[in-house]
Amino acid sequence: MTIPVHLPDAPAIAGLSFRSTRGEEDAAALYAVHAGRMAHDEVDPLSTFEDFPSLKRLQASLSQALAEDQQDRWLVAQVGERVVGYSQIKCWPEGDGTWVYLTLGWVLPEWRGQGLGTAMLHWTADRIRRLAAAEHPHEKIEFAANASSTEKEATALLLHEGYRAGYAIVEMGLDISALVPAPALPAAIEVRPASPDHYPLIAACIREAYQHEYDEARFDEGFDPAAYVVELSGPQHDPTLWQVAWDSTQVVGQVLSVVEKGRAEVFEVSVRPAWRRRGLARGLLSRALHGLRARGIDVIRVHTNAGFRTRAMDLYQSVGFRVLKEFPRYRKPFNA
Repeated sequence: MTIPVHLPDAPAIAGLSFRSTRGEEDAAALYAVHAGRMAHDEVDPLSTFEDFPSLKRLQASLSQALAEDQQDRWLVAQVGERVVGYSQIKCWPEGDGTWVYLTLGWVLPEWRGQGLGTAMLHWTADRIRRLAAAEHPHEKIEFAANASSTEKEATALLLHEGYRAGYAIVEMGLDISALVPAPALPAAIEVRPASPDHYPLIAACIREAYQHEYDEARFDEGFDPAAYVVELSGPQHDPTLWQVAWDSTQVVGQVLSVVEKGRAEVFEVSVRPAWRRRGLARGLLSRALHGLRARGIDVIRVHTNAGFRTRAMDLYQSVGFRVLKEFPRYRKPFNA
């Protein structure tokens, strides 16, 4: 059932109305919002990180919202019968005990500058306050919102509303002309073909590698090794692309890649702390990149948290990656 929604500070636009989602039948209209903003917001179609949901993903999300009776976490704005924007609320706990309530929202470029995005952001903030009071009373809560470095209007709105960047994700692309030869791996390190039996060992290595990356677990969304094993077992993954380093019977580092949409993503680069500062990560990464190039892959992407203590950006730049875009993750105190 569609529920009409009243926004107290909605702009005076003829035919403007708001409602909850109708479920999967809204997917095409919401997808059209993203398609309509693609050029204006300089959305990169080859990005491995930019939030541009597919029609299939929207259908699944909307179907799930209907099944879980969470239509009230979605807000649809329309002028007449045309959907001109929408927003969505997500929630998760971080390692320091904070419950994060994220607002995702988009408005078609031709309808911006009239107060529509502001009114929608205010509505989601009010809805989050009520949700948090019911779901996590007396716990630490924080508002969150996202905007890439090319989403100028969204960035200006968030800053005006008191949001500040908590951290930033940086996406980088490989400059093929700057690709360096693969250096030798440290002594006693062996790269072996990955098999499903190794996936739990790989997941355990990754978990150890990231356990000290976040100060007091701030911004740490957690890592579930069992879920990661399931993810690695998915049909999109080709373990022959991976570089997994062993020291005797122990996995000590890995560089994992996947090829999708005509480009490759290096989605995992990590080394156990005790095996760092030996050139292992650089060696594995270089081997992985040369392997991708040997398969004819010209577009190779990677993204990382710009603030990681391991200074991953320095590693990526050393083998030929260059920054393409930044994705600040904005936060705002709950009581602001």
